[in-house]
Amino acid sequence: MRAIFAAVIMLQALTTGDCLLCEQCFALHASSCSGIFTQCSPDVTHCVAGLENSTVGTDFILTAFKDCLDPSQKSACGREFSYKTSVFSLQLNRMCCDSDFCNGGDVQVPPADNTPNGYICEECFDVQSSDPCTATGVVQCTGKQNTCGSFSGTVSRPGEAGRPYSGKGCTTRDNCKLGIFNLAGTQTYDYGLKCSPALKL
Repeated sequence: MRAIFAAVIMLQALTTGDCLLCEQCFALHASSCSGIFTQCSPDVTHCVAGLENSTVGTDFILTAFKDCLDPSQKSACGREFSYKTSVFSLQLNRMCCDSDFCNGGDVQVPPADNTPNGYICEECFDVQSSDPCTATGVVQCTGKQNTCGSFSGTVSRPGEAGRPYSGKGCTTRDNCKLGIFNLAGTQTYDYGLKCSPALKL
């Protein structure tokens, strides 16, 4: 009986010891955050830390986050997600790592690249309706944005209630390929995202 009890204790120690330890925190209007280190579920192989920047006009919301990485979002590691019109922009940068405590400290992510890259897209932006808006001009793409995206749906920005949005503008290929399911602060509901190659100047 004693041997069985010892074996159960040892097995428990081994199984819990294999789980990754990651820092967890979430902060609005901040470029970093700190929280507690928590034991992830057994299927988690990576920790994540990142920044999400959502801007509408002059309303700028920066969100910092750290967590155990949901296994369904592993494909988003090392990818760039950004979208912009002349009025709205959304940028998500994240760092994934695979060892205990690896996402501790300051959030270390690459800065946004706002250098024009020679591509343009038709653009429009509407906060009154989730129906696709009609292009009113063009916007210059920056960084790795080489794709045009047409978005329509309901969006809840961090700390705000959901409202209808529609827009056309520049986006990254990763955003089109993997979708916008993996945002940390902004939530989207009943949305559509259609993509096409950007036009070279």
